[in-house]
Amino acid sequence: MKCVISFGTDGWRSKMDTDFTVQNLAIAAQGIANYLIKNQYNKKGIVIGYDTRKNSRLFAEEVAKVFLGNGIKVLLTTTDTPIPVVTYAIKDQNLDGGVMITASHNPPEYNGIKFIPYYASPALPDITDPIMEEIEKIWENPKINKLTFEEAEKNKQLEELSLKDRYIEHVLKIIQGDLIKKTKLNIIFDALYGTARSYMPEILNRVAVKVEVHHDFLDSNFGGASPNPSKENLREISKIVIEKELDLGLACDGDADRMGVIDDRGDFIHANILFALLFTYELDQGKKGDVVRTVGTTHLIDRIAKAHNLTVYETPVGAKFVGQYMREKKLLIGGEESGGVIFRDHIAEKDGIFANLKIIEMIAFYQKPLSEVIADLYKKYGKIQFTLVNFQCKEENKAKAMENIVKILPTTVSGKKVIKTTSIDGFKFVLEDESWLLIRPSGTEPLLRLYGEANNEKQLNLILDEGKSLLEQAQK
Repeated sequence: MKCVISFGTDGWRSKMDTDFTVQNLAIAAQGIANYLIKNQYNKKGIVIGYDTRKNSRLFAEEVAKVFLGNGIKVLLTTTDTPIPVVTYAIKDQNLDGGVMITASHNPPEYNGIKFIPYYASPALPDITDPIMEEIEKIWENPKINKLTFEEAEKNKQLEELSLKDRYIEHVLKIIQGDLIKKTKLNIIFDALYGTARSYMPEILNRVAVKVEVHHDFLDSNFGGASPNPSKENLREISKIVIEKELDLGLACDGDADRMGVIDDRGDFIHANILFALLFTYELDQGKKGDVVRTVGTTHLIDRIAKAHNLTVYETPVGAKFVGQYMREKKLLIGGEESGGVIFRDHIAEKDGIFANLKIIEMIAFYQKPLSEVIADLYKKYGKIQFTLVNFQCKEENKAKAMENIVKILPTTVSGKKVIKTTSIDGFKFVLEDESWLLIRPSGTEPLLRLYGEANNEKQLNLILDEGKSLLEQAQK
């Protein structure tokens, strides 16, 4: 039987009670343990956290038992914990790495496991590939080492701890709390039943922001929807912002690495715009440094960088690549189109809690409603139209479809000449008017993704139509 475990863009995710079972998770955990031991990352301990999904605590305990059975010290969080908090703990506690049980923004029936290395940033292929090699060996010849919690406590190998206070104190030191306090903002925060539900309210109360909190209780079904801070999922707080004339609406996804924002007019603000806003804000504070974005992220970032004589680095889709550039090149900021931003002054991982706080700080800095700050951004750098369209495609067909696209690469799109083709992640066609089209396979779902960006909606629709035509030909 073929191994069903696969580390994609950000760990392994699958449906519970089908592929994501206790037995398969134990195999994945043993594979990670083997990697840690072989590379001598088994001396300082591993922190294990988990989200609010069904059985996430049980799964975290299973991983802990396997690590303990392999002589690896475990620090297990006492309650569900945001992934950026687990990441922060790796550096704060000087650990060999961390594991998070989460399926991020995937539907409620999914769960997953993510390994975070000692450098406190998403694991790169040079780590996940050897882990997969270990997993595949175990899959063929299962041998799992386990130790009970009772035995581990006797040996002082297991420690349960809360990371909340340490993380919050860290964040309060690096945000401009005194600036925020002067604004007396009224906001609403939608926790989406996720791990940020107690973190955001406490931090906001500490900086004198009046906050109304929604969906701040445990519901492993996430109200029947995916815990994704999307436009659709934030319609409720959008209406409340309008009805109560609030200054802002904020949200985080289930494991709190992504942000969601509603402005003072009740409009949902796309992640591309949020990234551009935060990049501009960091520069307007007098900070210096280059920027990194994924291949699917807006070129509005490029316009801002060009105006300040800064370099833009482009990576494949995935926070792990953004994190790598942030760590190795000490860049000012990095981000992606799916709602994640990484700051030089913080951890090299997406943090929806921190990014939301930076949006509040930005409003306080400019002393303007968010809608006006956005209008200023467009006035200075121009407005861009962008979209993402998903197409169902079975996992076994994705690679073939991408191979077929190589045979039909266009030289023009919607009448515009292709001046650059990038293949670091799928195929991206940059056109002579700076619009672009990207076709790539999803790393986490059975989908082909079509991204497009243009200066106006008419041009965007034209390039999307050609992109759809390319996909249809590629799947024949």
